[in-house]
Amino acid sequence: MRFPDTALILAGHGSTRNADSSRSTRETAHRIRKRGIFAEVRSAFWKEQPSYADALRGLKSRKVVVVPWFLARGYFTQKVLAGELTAISGVECLVTDPLGGRPEILQQMRKRAARLLAVKNWNPPQVSLLVASHGTPLHAGSRGAASELAEQMAKDGYKMVRAVFLEEEPRIADWRTLTGHGPVVVLPHFLAGGLHGSEDVPGLLGLPSSREGWHPTVDREIGYGEPLGLPEEMEELVVGLASEICRGS
Repeated sequence: MRFPDTALILAGHGSTRNADSSRSTRETAHRIRKRGIFAEVRSAFWKEQPSYADALRGLKSRKVVVVPWFLARGYFTQKVLAGELTAISGVECLVTDPLGGRPEILQQMRKRAARLLAVKNWNPPQVSLLVASHGTPLHAGSRGAASELAEQMAKDGYKMVRAVFLEEEPRIADWRTLTGHGPVVVLPHFLAGGLHGSEDVPGLLGLPSSREGWHPTVDREIGYGEPLGLPEEMEELVVGLASEICRGS
């Protein structure tokens, strides 16, 4: 199905400190643009150019669908992005749920965990698993997506599963006391290329890099998963979100 009168905008966070932060968003927009499903496809950012206002400026389409390039229905999607779009006069936008609410995200997390366990030929009962996310006291919904993922992955039989956070309790930095003994799988609940998943979380875990694989620490091994948000994984997810809201409007 095509939507020749509709523009699609991927609305991300971006970063002034990490040049890779917006790369996956831009590449996903490019992949979708080449398919010709929507009349126009653009990416926009809170901390980079183009801004949300710049991306909306000059559109020729009658309709605009905005897909939040975020994993939680939290502070940025409910406060910042909503406020920015409201402030842009003369443009009516349909805004989808953020990416993190889709069931495909759970399957992507499970695949990452399965790859790590296969390297060691281990089974879930032998391993503790942490879903490492951002969280913020500014909005109660920010921790919801990671907590729900942890609840779902706990059904897979791991020794223990917890969601841990940068800015809320339980903290990522306390991973040793939270997991007890034995190997730990940590799945970053961040989008690819961002500062938190590639630098902050590995630093708190004592890892030398953010590459997917097993890393030795002083007292045990940590299996660190690949961040979410790879263009080849997100392309169909974004198209699905945008198409659903277009058909319903």
